[in-house]
Amino acid sequence: MRPFSTMHTVALAHRSSPPPSFLESPMSASHLLTALSLLWVGYELWLRRQRRAPDGGAHDQGTLGQLWRVLSLSIAVAVGLAFAGISHWPPAWQEPLRWGACALIAGGLGLRVWAIQVLARWFTVDVTIQADHQLVRSGPYRWLRHPSYTGALLCFYGMALGMGNALSLLVIVLPVTWVFLRRIRVEEAALRRAFPTRYADYATQSWRLLPLVW
Repeated sequence: MRPFSTMHTVALAHRSSPPPSFLESPMSASHLLTALSLLWVGYELWLRRQRRAPDGGAHDQGTLGQLWRVLSLSIAVAVGLAFAGISHWPPAWQEPLRWGACALIAGGLGLRVWAIQVLARWFTVDVTIQADHQLVRSGPYRWLRHPSYTGALLCFYGMALGMGNALSLLVIVLPVTWVFLRRIRVEEAALRRAFPTRYADYATQSWRLLPLVW
């Protein structure tokens, strides 16, 4: 009877012990995904507030407003689909996909911050050409013409993957990719007008968003 009594006591002690707090529990992909998403969204909101163009985006053609409208609507619909439980990935996929989402957001945010730091005062959230504008080709701009957009897209794709279902992924990836591609066309047209020869040369030696692809 003694072994049974000992096991029974241990089981009771285990059941009566309080569950670990959030800080004591092991880091899960959901915890990290939430933290990274909040960090990224906070950074984007700060950029929108602090890094506006002095001229209000003379070359923007409304792309900033369109970008935020499409992003907001896509994310709202994707979150609704996720909570509705429609087209969820199989349970065994959820945790690995969330870790993959964390990697995409962390990598994308790191690339975006790096690109913006390299551009320094030339970076604005509006498409504009400043009076003494320079064509930057250092840092990630040695390989990519729009590395800050590459970083932003990686973050959005990570968020979409972390939603846990196929429809949310499509609802974010398709419209968000489209609106960024439109903005890139507007931005490149402005840069070609400002630096006709230099930008054409730069375009032959770099990729837009993804090395060796496009």
